[in-house]
Amino acid sequence: MARFKKTMSKKELEKEGRTLGIELDRRHSKEDLIEELEAVEPASADDVTWNSIEEFTEAVTATGMIFDRDFIPVNIEALYEAFTSNPEEFKETPAYKFLTQ
Repeated sequence: MARFKKTMSKKELEKEGRTLGIELDRRHSKEDLIEELEAVEPASADDVTWNSIEEFTEAVTATGMIFDRDFIPVNIEALYEAFTSNPEEFKETPAYKFLTQ
């Protein structure tokens, strides 16, 4: 994974950080940014969970889902309700796959 990140620009690394819920400072070296990303990356998509509507909203916003033409208009409350009511079924939806890509 680190090898792939070395080909990314600082802006791309910053965007990747936002999908993980962190804000990277592009004034730092590329190597430092990669280290920060690797320190917080989830082990796998199966481990992704949200404990509140606020965390879920942040994930939807950070991934750019609200701007993706396949998901407009996004009803964050309805998506979160689907996640909390049946997480296993929600993991099979395009929304979950988008949020955990």
